[in-house]
Amino acid sequence: MENFERLMEEGFGRAKGGDALKVYGEMLPYYQNGEMPVNKHYTFGWVIYYALHQSPEHDIAGRKRMLSVYLKLSVPRPHKLHSMVLTEAIRLYKHSCEVAFTNRNCKPESFSIVNFAPFWDLKNLRPGDWRRKEHGEKLLSSTVEKFLTAYVDELESTRQQPAPEVVEILDEALKMYPDTDALLSQRAQIHIVAGETEAARAMMRKALLNAPRKFFLWSRMASLVSPEESVCLHVALLYKALSMPGQDQFKGRVRLNLAKAWIHAGRPGEAQHELDRVAELYKANSWHLPRLYEEVRGKIPEGTIGADPSPLYRKVEHLADEEVYSALPQITVRKTYHKNPTGQQRGFKPTAAWRVTDDAGNNYWLNPSRFGIDPNLPTGTLLKIRIYNGKPVHATEP
Repeated sequence: MENFERLMEEGFGRAKGGDALKVYGEMLPYYQNGEMPVNKHYTFGWVIYYALHQSPEHDIAGRKRMLSVYLKLSVPRPHKLHSMVLTEAIRLYKHSCEVAFTNRNCKPESFSIVNFAPFWDLKNLRPGDWRRKEHGEKLLSSTVEKFLTAYVDELESTRQQPAPEVVEILDEALKMYPDTDALLSQRAQIHIVAGETEAARAMMRKALLNAPRKFFLWSRMASLVSPEESVCLHVALLYKALSMPGQDQFKGRVRLNLAKAWIHAGRPGEAQHELDRVAELYKANSWHLPRLYEEVRGKIPEGTIGADPSPLYRKVEHLADEEVYSALPQITVRKTYHKNPTGQQRGFKPTAAWRVTDDAGNNYWLNPSRFGIDPNLPTGTLLKIRIYNGKPVHATEP
């Protein structure tokens, strides 16, 4: 008993100092044998939290067992400790997905944040879990936002229906952070799971208005427009995703979907062109080609030579902009000031900025290069722009 008392007195400090896994191993038998009083569960709970945090990222099974032990403890809820354990569950879900991705040929240990949530009980969320934290000059996502990202990600892969309380939390988060593209995209995914395609498209339009340069948002929007509905719009949205900033190795799936769309359109040459680009990408990264690649290739006649689809992309790309921006009012503005780039910032290439002015004297700033407009056009140049939240989100020459 003397050893137990000393362990409980020293355990928290040792665990916090980096020895949590060893302390957890020493405390666990007392808990399993029923020798740990309930008033010591709180200390043991903190030890478990530190042990979770200090465990190797790949130890999915061990961390799952720790979470199982924690959930059986009699600890205060809601409480900071309980919230900290939720953050560890979110990390565990992320790491389990990473392990599964790198071990596709076997069945690694998995962890379900969807199944964990009801045991943790979302009624225990505290006001602090909703607040975003500052880290230097950067504002980090709140615990609630991180939880929703993990939860909706799992729904997307399993096609499960969300718990009603999670939908309520997501809607509340959107009220607090209405212009967050991640939350808007997640709400769209909930609509998708529920079969509410039009509502999902409306959410994705809002997400793209707030983050028009994120290629995966355009790709998700494309998934909501079937080739049967409009193959031209489907291709335009996928091409928009392809043309947005982002490393090519993340766009292989976009090219595969383009190849699939070209098969639907009866243009095997264009499909072969995209498959050739996919094969080059996967070979360069020493990846195994996905099943979809073989499915699409099997629909292309033997001996088909790739045909560059660029001219066709240019003909339909305006449809993607119309899908997202057409509901916004369009106004005519004139370039009234040219600001030259001042130097490299945060790794981005310096670009010129324009001040443009409408007939009522309202001024707006925009980056002409972002909209494919020659930044060196003279003062007085006319543009047609669309405004969202007081900022130009689309611009074209008349």
